[in-house]
Amino acid sequence: MAYGRKVYGLGERLRGVVDTRRAPRTSAGLVAAAVFYTGLLRIRSFNALEPRLGEKPFLRLIGAAGAAGEKERLCSVDTVGRSLCRMELDSVRAISMAILAQAERNKVFREGWHGALRYVAIDGWEPFCSRHRHCEECLVRRVRVKGDDAEVREEEVFYHRYAVALLIDERFDLLLDFEPLLPKDLRPLIPKGRGENVRLVKAALDEGEQTAATRLIRRVKQTFGWVDVVVADALYANGPFLTTVDSLGMGAVVVARKENEEPLREALHLWADQDPHKIVEDAKARERIALWDCPDLETLMSYDGKIRCVRGSITKLDHPEKASSTWCMLVTGKATRLAPEKVLAVARARWHIENTGFHQWTTRWKLAHVFRHHPQGLRSLFWLFLAAYNFLTLFQYLQLRCYGRDCGKDVTRTISRLIDQMLDDLACSQDLAWDTS
Repeated sequence: MAYGRKVYGLGERLRGVVDTRRAPRTSAGLVAAAVFYTGLLRIRSFNALEPRLGEKPFLRLIGAAGAAGEKERLCSVDTVGRSLCRMELDSVRAISMAILAQAERNKVFREGWHGALRYVAIDGWEPFCSRHRHCEECLVRRVRVKGDDAEVREEEVFYHRYAVALLIDERFDLLLDFEPLLPKDLRPLIPKGRGENVRLVKAALDEGEQTAATRLIRRVKQTFGWVDVVVADALYANGPFLTTVDSLGMGAVVVARKENEEPLREALHLWADQDPHKIVEDAKARERIALWDCPDLETLMSYDGKIRCVRGSITKLDHPEKASSTWCMLVTGKATRLAPEKVLAVARARWHIENTGFHQWTTRWKLAHVFRHHPQGLRSLFWLFLAAYNFLTLFQYLQLRCYGRDCGKDVTRTISRLIDQMLDDLACSQDLAWDTS
């Protein structure tokens, strides 16, 4: 906590959160602090949080011991939920933005990664779904299910989905921003027709992932001007997205899978009878990698520029009998200066957003649990929990060198052990005098 107060001004950031409740007995800043530490300590639900709101160590932790006066409790979890639904999102988002901005000023990301560049992975994330509960921002899909009478029928499934931007690095995987996919009722009006016959009409379908990701990457570049390269899966291997990235002055490394689409089709034709252009062996990973490189392709009609194609065939040296795995990548902008083996390493690092991000958030940070099913409440809670995730990540890799990827192979287990230690210390802090300034 001393580290958070001194380096990131954590107490002041949390107190800066505001909501639209009228004359609340418990300030939005204290509620935000309670939710922030709910995430940091990985408390599994608001029901599990309820008794802690009356415990002195937890009240001291969130800075409420003096503010609560003689009250035995901070508030109820119903009050916490109502405040989340009324919080101003800009004030909640500012906590994570301030932590990342301070880390950048402290030169945490100065060295970059491959090619001294900073990489951001973009992908879609669906934390939960339901066939019963829904809100105005829920997306809807229809699925076929078999009932008890063996009759197949269609049912509606309600879900929330977000486009997520995660800074990926050899050590730091930090959330930069996220953007919800909008249902058709909340999407902006779409222009139809030409010339004088243009009219605005409602969208017929829910928003797609790429539409939200385009909004997201623009905001990420505006907020974090030091980000250099976008890393994405095969959904984004198209001209409009690459054009957007190019207009922002960024590079792209995008996985390509459809062999019948340009420019991968042209590259595969050129590579048909060629031996690998380069072969490298990774002694640490025990891999042999054959690489093909094809620069300056201009066969993608929807993109006005040159695209580099790289293919890598990976063979495990410990299991040479197994079939090789093949990766193909489209590369643009700043990323074209990378060596082909570095392009492959960046493309494979996209899995950080799946493993370190989505998997860890849902299984360890409890974000698959619906704490409060309300559009604004969900986003407020996600911002507070993910700010706690960023803060913990920076603390453990900068201050606790013995934790995380520097020690052992089971990264998640070492982080969980750190959380257990924090909970144990909190339970023993009844008689400590906490400095909450």
